[in-house]
Amino acid sequence: MENTHNFLLPKTNLMGTGAIKDLPNQLLSFKLSKVLIVTDKNMISLGYVDSIERILKNLFISYDIFDGILHPNPTVSFVEDGLTYLKKGFNVFKRNYKLIISIGGGTNHDCAKAIATVGTNGGSINDYEGFNKVTKPAIPHIAINTTAGSAAELTMFAIITDQSRKVKMAVASPFLTPYISVNDPIFMTTMPKEVTASSGIDVVSHAIEAFVSTEASPITDSLALKAIRLAFEYLPRAYENGNDLEAREKMMFANTMAGMAFNNAGLGYVHCMAHQLGGFYNQTHGCYNAVLLPYVFEFNSPSIPEERIFQLCEAIGPITRNRIQAIDIIIDSIHELRSKIEIPGNLTEMGLKAGDIEPLSQNALKDISAFTNPRQGFVDDIIYLIKSAS
Repeated sequence: MENTHNFLLPKTNLMGTGAIKDLPNQLLSFKLSKVLIVTDKNMISLGYVDSIERILKNLFISYDIFDGILHPNPTVSFVEDGLTYLKKGFNVFKRNYKLIISIGGGTNHDCAKAIATVGTNGGSINDYEGFNKVTKPAIPHIAINTTAGSAAELTMFAIITDQSRKVKMAVASPFLTPYISVNDPIFMTTMPKEVTASSGIDVVSHAIEAFVSTEASPITDSLALKAIRLAFEYLPRAYENGNDLEAREKMMFANTMAGMAFNNAGLGYVHCMAHQLGGFYNQTHGCYNAVLLPYVFEFNSPSIPEERIFQLCEAIGPITRNRIQAIDIIIDSIHELRSKIEIPGNLTEMGLKAGDIEPLSQNALKDISAFTNPRQGFVDDIIYLIKSAS
């Protein structure tokens, strides 16, 4: 019986405090090339883009900057605006971009992936919604990360909102995987508290969903469990003091490990619902995850093997060999962590309208994240979960 577990990651991953100093060596092969930087105005004002510009200038690499990412949920319109730079490069100035560098969090990386993909495959990013619909390699992409986080800097997924349908599309293909990822905690110290909270709880959601996924493997299990341990210990510290470099670095590693885990094991109902809620209401993705996670875990618990529940409970803190008690500890711990980092306690606070629940639920089950959830349900189950979290 076949039982394969492929493991996909960027070619090179620069990690740790000061890792940005290793980037010039990775860029040597792109000398005299043309680069498109994909970012937002906040990254420019914080000086992060300038630091990358200096590296490029020292290597005689010319570049343009696309800073048209205007809010934290990437949209088709952002991607289309970014593609105008590629079209200018190819058709007007003959600059022929050889590399895309994204600087920022998941929104910037996902937009860059989409731009790089459509730049070589043509059409619209909408054409590639779903799994493995991309047929040609994207323009090489280096993702310089400033959050911990979505892990978009190292995954084969791009989540793009189609505003015309109010749907967050999941585009997934190994061709979307960045060429190089950079995770330097020095770039993360300026994250506002609310970004630290929402991105940090996203790490927890990634790790737990990857651990209970139907495609989990011993490799993804070890990464997910360690990410959970680190996030529960260090996220409150990073939230309370953004300049706590140790906490930032630990959360950086938690983000990286959780991303490695879910990139290869998949996710579940938390993310398929959070994606659609974000498409409807444009609130922060991680906050939706925080509210939904305990309810989805309780729903999934009958389908999670007992030993895995005990392992998850131990990673969070307490040790018990009582299944019901372990489930309660996990759920209570998630609620407690959410409360510590001051994320809203229910979906109603985040704008949920009762009349939207049914279309949200129908869209959620079409999301590719639903396929690896340990307990497969129906639209009525998703409706129940959304109402429970309201």
